[in-house]
Amino acid sequence: MPTVVPPALNPLSPTDRATSFATELAALLRSMPGLFAPAVERADWYDRKADLLDRVAAEDPGCDRIQIEESAQTARERAESLRRGCS
Repeated sequence: MPTVVPPALNPLSPTDRATSFATELAALLRSMPGLFAPAVERADWYDRKADLLDRVAAEDPGCDRIQIEESAQTARERAESLRRGCS
């Protein structure tokens, strides 16, 4: 019977990570709601964007972690602003 190595013990190569990020980013951009979409839909999208950026900051040693984390925080602030009713 073949041995299966759990993902945590078999991390993605840098190329696989870049491909995975590009795929996730493309999906996020395709799902971006329009300007006239309900605020809650737009806020949810900003939260998904922040989550993706947080994962990049945590998993990609070659990125500018501080800048990525700041971008994630900005996205979260935008989401919260939309939820409060500020557009």
